[in-house]
Amino acid sequence: MFLFRKKKFKYPENAKYKIKDFVNFRYQNELFFGYIFDAKIDKETNKITYTIQICGQCPYLIYDYKEEDIIGLKIK
Repeated sequence: MFLFRKKKFKYPENAKYKIKDFVNFRYQNELFFGYIFDAKIDKETNKITYTIQICGQCPYLIYDYKEEDIIGLKIK
């Protein structure tokens, strides 16, 4: 069991997607879907980037994924 620390920064107010949103996106030339795990503002470009969790038996996190590259919400 992993113990996680509380995050000390706030979620960006102008983020298009919220935590636990189920989204479609392209990763390594394939279509994937996953949950929004976290978001932050990139210091260099001042744009929002997301951490996306691809669910399954062994979850995988994709870090610093750009908001423009997300296709949209996946309908369940």
